[in-house]
Amino acid sequence: MDKSWNGNIRDIPLEHFEKMKIAARSFAERRRKPDEAKSNDKNIFIRIGMSGTGIRPNYQVELSNGLVIAINGINHEEFGVGEFDSYWISKPYSIEQLNSMRMFGGIIEF
Repeated sequence: MDKSWNGNIRDIPLEHFEKMKIAARSFAERRRKPDEAKSNDKNIFIRIGMSGTGIRPNYQVELSNGLVIAINGINHEEFGVGEFDSYWISKPYSIEQLNSMRMFGGIIEF
């Protein structure tokens, strides 16, 4: 894959990163089944788009119940496709893992 972003989590502006987490949590809460336990940062996974510059990447939220939600990085709303091609997005990371990578440095892998 030819990409212009090296996957450094710190390249994502903090405001965008925070909105990604808020959107992921919100989608997880709205989409959980009534009998499911409330989601937490360990069981909400985010896969980040790797084909852009890393400034406002598209991303995909994956929930422990198997639900996948593709998100537009510009407005943090559903993208309108079921899910992104796995070739163009990172491996899944929990919000907890992404927070740690953001704090201590890390490169998103695909």
